[in-house]
Amino acid sequence: MPQTVSPPQYKRYGEFLNCPATTKAEHELQVALLESEQCEEESKHRMIGLQAASVLQVRYCDRVRGQLAVQEDKMGRKKGTRLIGDGLPRMLTGDVFVTQVITHENAMEAEAREKEIRAKRRAEHSEELAHWKTEEIEQKE
Repeated sequence: MPQTVSPPQYKRYGEFLNCPATTKAEHELQVALLESEQCEEESKHRMIGLQAASVLQVRYCDRVRGQLAVQEDKMGRKKGTRLIGDGLPRMLTGDVFVTQVITHENAMEAEAREKEIRAKRRAEHSEELAHWKTEEIEQKE
């Protein structure tokens, strides 16, 4: 989570840095204070950059995660009619593959039965519709 970064305060210790140094120690302290301010400013800029990168990465990951979910959903809806289609090697006499073949054959038979039932219902519906239309025409006459 991004944290609030205080804005850079330019020349916070300007009164100390603008005073002329009377001793060598004061001069060294002024230089150290100036370096400290610069270091703090650089670290704030780095932190802001890192937080910006983190926000962009989170947004990108969310978008990609959504795209991946849609892609996986599409893949899940496809009807798999091939047993050997993923490119992985299979032992054709292995127990796992044999059970996959049996379940695949059962699923294909069930799908064929459902297709026949739908065709039969469609034919019955069309016959009933034709009969109804003829009765309606007779009634109008």
